[in-house]
Amino acid sequence: MESKQPLLKVNNLKTYFFTDDGVVKAVDGVNFEVYPGETLGIVGESGCGKSVTSLSILRLLDEKGKIVDGEIIFEGKDLVKLDENKMREIRGNDIAMIFQEPMVALNPVYTVGDQIMEAIILHQKVHKDEARKIAIDMLRKVGIPEPEKRVDEYPHELSGGMRQRAMIAMALSCHPKLLIADEPTTALDVTIQAQILELMKQLQKDLDMAIIMITHDLGVIAEISDRVAVMYAGKMVEYTDVKRLFKNPKHPYTWALLNAIPRLDIEQERLFSIPGVVPDALHFPSGCKFHTRCEFATEKCRNEEPGLIEIEDGHFVACWNIEKLEAAKDRVEVGENK
Repeated sequence: MESKQPLLKVNNLKTYFFTDDGVVKAVDGVNFEVYPGETLGIVGESGCGKSVTSLSILRLLDEKGKIVDGEIIFEGKDLVKLDENKMREIRGNDIAMIFQEPMVALNPVYTVGDQIMEAIILHQKVHKDEARKIAIDMLRKVGIPEPEKRVDEYPHELSGGMRQRAMIAMALSCHPKLLIADEPTTALDVTIQAQILELMKQLQKDLDMAIIMITHDLGVIAEISDRVAVMYAGKMVEYTDVKRLFKNPKHPYTWALLNAIPRLDIEQERLFSIPGVVPDALHFPSGCKFHTRCEFATEKCRNEEPGLIEIEDGHFVACWNIEKLEAAKDRVEVGENK
């Protein structure tokens, strides 16, 4: 994979929101790459900057949001520097997005077919009859029954799972090279969730498409991702391939997230939880942003912010106390073996 050129390369991305109360550093120096045909998972609690990262790539920030530094290189072009007309050509065509709330993202006064056809007519320059055929074909591909009938229905006439499938059909109607999926299964029950993830994997294979999967659910990450970026308080704290992350996390936050997953293979009297909450973005703590919730924090953590360092081939971590975490893992394993 690394021998290929990245499809997308994000360098030192900083996206700030200038509010009446002060500057919110929602994304503060993020770096990652996405290669053709792979899935990068971006994981973290609500408010860590995952969605703002995706909206920055598409330049869909509101008037208070601004990319203040960094590059977003897509196929050799820096999206930060493109004018709005050029960005419109890329949005929906080369880079598409599935939003987390289909009832909000779909327009209630237009049929599902009209909304899919709009992107096809705009980007593929085809006649309305041809666009309708493509829309019906896309609805069929995403597993919606009776697509010839559903194409003329309104969003409220579809179930939650069908609306999400319609959103995927809309996003993929122009065969994008990169799909950004922002919590695409959050509001769905587990059986529908599994179907949607399976569908995305199949469509990715068929279209040779890269995916950025944004979620707080590590189960989804394990199911679909090749590599994972863990975000906390606008920063990336760990970045590696999915197997290594689950087998040997090196950041206390990643380790805590994995420990918080309920397990069926051992008896648990109490579920593990991370103490405290994600800090207010207007008042992030000094030093390492996670130090207020970290059991391994030292004076250095409180005063100096760690950079993202490559500790082994392809495994990046931002932490001063990796050795302390390793010692704690050993203690836990010894305790379990008893």
